[in-house]
Amino acid sequence: MSNQEGNRNNQYNFDDYLFVRENFNYYCDDDFFQVLVRKYTGDEFEQIDRDLRALSDYVSFRFRKLAEKANELENRIKVTKLKHFDAHNHRIDRIERCMETETLEEEVFSLGLFDPVRNTPWSRFVKTFLLYENGEAGVMCPVACSHGAVEIMQKYEDTLSPEAKKILKHIRDGKKGEYARGAQFVTEIQGGSDVPANLVEAVYEKDKGTDGISNCWRLYGQKFFCSATHADYAIVTAKPKGVESSTKIAAFVVPSWLPGNKEKEIRNSFTIDRLKQKLGTAELPTAEITYNGAVAYPIGPLEKGLADIVGIVLSLSRLHVAFGMAAGALLVAREAKLYSEFRTAFGVPISSFPLMINQINDLDHYSKRSAAGTFKVYSEYIHFGEELISGIKDLEKIDNIEERKRRFRLRELIMLQKIVVADEAPAMIRKAISFFGGHGIMEDFLSLPRLHRDSMIMELWEGPRNVLLTQIHRDLSRVRDWYPTDEFCKDLLKGADSDLIDKYVSEFTKIMTHDNLLRNDEETLAICRDWEEFSNRFFIAYQEQALRELNYNSKPQKFSKLLREFKKRKKQEMEIEMVV
Repeated sequence: MSNQEGNRNNQYNFDDYLFVRENFNYYCDDDFFQVLVRKYTGDEFEQIDRDLRALSDYVSFRFRKLAEKANELENRIKVTKLKHFDAHNHRIDRIERCMETETLEEEVFSLGLFDPVRNTPWSRFVKTFLLYENGEAGVMCPVACSHGAVEIMQKYEDTLSPEAKKILKHIRDGKKGEYARGAQFVTEIQGGSDVPANLVEAVYEKDKGTDGISNCWRLYGQKFFCSATHADYAIVTAKPKGVESSTKIAAFVVPSWLPGNKEKEIRNSFTIDRLKQKLGTAELPTAEITYNGAVAYPIGPLEKGLADIVGIVLSLSRLHVAFGMAAGALLVAREAKLYSEFRTAFGVPISSFPLMINQINDLDHYSKRSAAGTFKVYSEYIHFGEELISGIKDLEKIDNIEERKRRFRLRELIMLQKIVVADEAPAMIRKAISFFGGHGIMEDFLSLPRLHRDSMIMELWEGPRNVLLTQIHRDLSRVRDWYPTDEFCKDLLKGADSDLIDKYVSEFTKIMTHDNLLRNDEETLAICRDWEEFSNRFFIAYQEQALRELNYNSKPQKFSKLLREFKKRKKQEMEIEMVV
């Protein structure tokens, strides 16, 4: 019971917490992030460290403010606007976004993340990881999609048409300092993850079209979930007619505008039918599109499209989903913990209550093991020169059995990581929101509600849990002759406690020796339940080992200490400004 008398002039405020939150530099003030970067970047560390410190000054402050402003309700509404016709009745299908989102995207893409002249594989990754601390923000999906577009087109760069080569260079290398945005349109109304069921047609037409182009592939049909609809180019799946592989899925790159038509707002023979109103990633335009003869350029052999889309494009998106949410988890756990140390109840900081202590420790540990796991998985991708193998058949062409096994582990790790991080993120963000009480659901008070909504979308992007668990089980059964299940499990958990490995090998082998997961008998249902539960524990054990390998032992950051440090820093900055 408080012995304080009533006071109509309540002086309580959140200023100290806001001061710490808004002056925290994501990289420079986070020694855990720095330890991660130091461990994995090796000889590049000093240069990457300098680059990150400079970039973090923008990401932590300017970019954060732009992302938060774009998330205001009146701005989120703007991204649902689609202008089909101009004042003179010309079909334009113009997507209108708020200025803050467009500015943020322009500045992020100006970094030239995929430009080999400006970024190495590691500098690209850690910069992207840093950018993800602010969430998707209507910008990071185009970054992920552009990454996929670059990788699939680079694989066939020598055989691309001249037009497709120009597109690759526009996305990767830039044109007069401007880097194009990429997208990927795969899903159709009849099935999302069932890519072989696609029905969009690709037709090779010799005659000149109304756009003046002849002897080219053209697309006809509807795509149902097209995120980053505003992009300059899209990787699109379609079935080519009139060829031996007419029932196979092919991959094409499709310009949104043909040369000279972007300024005129003349689309490449397709219409944007409507924009989706999504639960999350509200700043990102997602649409339904109808192709009516859009000029398209094939990427690779027509019959290889499905393997390339799944093995390269979707795999990269899954990597982005996982490390994007892991980066966001660092911000979520940090801000929730700092608030718990600032806020008092019953005369003491709420961080001192035993139940809260456990929750703080859970959040902190989750964020660190998730980040450590993503760095370890991504290091495998970089080990292989950022080259993903399209499918199992291509893997089996690798004569070196150790390389083949390692590449297979990466393939499965990408799916496992996406499943587990996506599954845990909504629950962990929801827990962090509870630290703030009623303020936790106020979107103008903090960014966690936005990140929570986005995490629900990330769970579904690039294959929901059931689809990927089925695929992993199928993959393991296909490679059993050259990669036994027990050996795979031991290799994945190498370095972990031997008793833990033995226990996991026993459970994993039982699940993987079940012939398939598509029957609905009692035994299969039980195996499916075990597999769903075990998959989380299995990958978390991998994350835990990645965290142990860091040897990270620093003391946790304290709100009171940061408040003193930041006030001192701010005072010094003001004194320098006065001198200048």
